Amino acid sequence: MTLLDIRRGASMRLEVESVRPVPPVASFLFSEAINHLRAALDNVIWHLVSKANPRLSPSAQRAVSMPIFDHDNREGFDKWAGRMKSAKITAFSSNARLGQAVRKLQPFEDGPSKVGSVSKRFAAVSGHDVELAHPLLLLQAYSNADKHRTVQIAAARSFVSDDRTPLGAQDRRHRPLRVGDVLLRGRVGEVVGVETQTAAMIRRPEPFTEWASPVQELNKLRQYLSEVAIPTLLTGLVLPSGLPPHIGLGDTGQTLRERIISGGAADAVRRLDEPTRERMRKAEARPIQRPRIVIEDEVQS
Repeated sequence: MTLLDIRRGASMRLEVESVRPVPPVASFLFSEAINHLRAALDNVIWHLVSKANPRLSPSAQRAVSMPIFDHDNREGFDKWAGRMKSAKITAFSSNARLGQAVRKLQPFEDGPSKVGSVSKRFAAVSGHDVELAHPLLLLQAYSNADKHRTVQIAAARSFVSDDRTPLGAQDRRHRPLRVGDVLLRGRVGEVVGVETQTAAMIRRPEPFTEWASPVQELNKLRQYLSEVAIPTLLTGLVLPSGLPPHIGLGDTGQTLRERIISGGAADAVRRLDEPTRERMRKAEARPIQRPRIVIEDEVQS
């Protein structure tokens, strides 16, 4: 981001001259992760159904996936169960272990499991609202938006502060900055420090509305799938830390089971701690930047 110190007589204003966009790779990586998470659920379902019903017809095979029904849609789930019965997919029957596990995971049964758009601590400091969403509904919303509308777009949102105004009186919400936005007004000769903190964020798809950190959002969804959803489907139990979040995918010669057993316990957020601190150290070590000074008539011309 570059700023202009625009002066007119004894008055000045600090204005946004340009904004560096978030690289497209951020959106594509987020999209890829969402598709892998959704596929992981369907892969587990297919594995279990194909073991219980090895002679399914092609049309029945295409119907095999993880159903997700909203908090007030028990009727929809019951209709889905009826279709599975008609297709002779006995693994989904109400007296089968998989059928019971699938129902247990539905948002209308698993109410307390929620993913916040931001932490309560960040919300208290920044003034943002915490939007709670069931992880399966959130995953479904991201996946549907990706497949049927557009790749999720990451956007830069910034918090702007100055040392002239008490922090409590400032707008502490992250918001988009656009060319021409005025960050500060003052008098020529008045020295005011202005600080911007910018993060790549992603807007949750409908029916949700809030913005979230892509890394935190993916990590919470990954955690729910690895500790709650997948273990419940496989064993009927929740297994905290049951599946390691860090598994090597390179040419190690290990079998899949060996890779899982030797996987690391540090998730993506923890692995980003040190690189993030290093970036902060570099940012704080940079000299204060003084915006280019222009006269009002030059801007208008």
